[in-house]
Amino acid sequence: MKIMYKLMSGFILLVLIFGIAGATVISNLNVIKAVNTEVGSDFAINQYATNYERGATKVQAGTFLYSQDSQAMGKQLIDEGKEAMAQNRENLKNILKDDASRNDLGELERIENLAMAASDQVVSRVKNPDKDPSIQEKHLKQDMHFLEARVDALNLKLGIFVDKTQEEMASSLKVALESTDRTISVTIYAIVISLLIALIVSFVAAKMITDPVKNLTGIANKVSKGDMTEKVEVSSSDEIGDLAESFKRMINAFKMMEAMSKEDNTPPGR
Repeated sequence: MKIMYKLMSGFILLVLIFGIAGATVISNLNVIKAVNTEVGSDFAINQYATNYERGATKVQAGTFLYSQDSQAMGKQLIDEGKEAMAQNRENLKNILKDDASRNDLGELERIENLAMAASDQVVSRVKNPDKDPSIQEKHLKQDMHFLEARVDALNLKLGIFVDKTQEEMASSLKVALESTDRTISVTIYAIVISLLIALIVSFVAAKMITDPVKNLTGIANKVSKGDMTEKVEVSSSDEIGDLAESFKRMINAFKMMEAMSKEDNTPPGR
């Protein structure tokens, strides 16, 4: 059993190495999973912000067309733009977690309300025009200029959102790549070290078993030929050592039997 314990210690060492490597790999995989979630969230924020921006552009284009006697197409674009802005603003509200981003979204909503008010003002002026065409044109230009300024402000804020999420995605992807590299490196090191330990344990175990057995086999051959001069060295306390000790006692017993036989065969008076 003692030899088995020695072999088991090598096996336990291998299991320990693989356990440590496995724990490291699982940790890195969890990091990669968390990063993938962050990248997915950042990508969604990016998409929502981009669609929000497109909605604002639609409202601006639709309002301009409405003021240029293309009321049907203009109204369609305005309605589509408002719906897109409302939907994507709500999506952003649901996905944003940090206070700073939610505060920025509140500012976006304030600017959006100003832009929508400017668009509604243009529509109202077209529906209820001023009697003086020159005054009507002047007011429309002022309202369109105000709408353009609000949309530009909105797009600037949304551009900050997009740039921020793109930077976060790049950072998250970098972390994911680093974790992947660490996982691959740890796996390779674990395999190489385990193979080396397995080779060393196998070699030591073979030497530990075969060398004493070969020595005992040589001594047994000499004893079988009547040579009792060989000494059995006991160098271990395991099963091989027990076997060597048994050989030693057996040889000593043979020597005693040989001595007694010589005494019995000695003629009397000598």
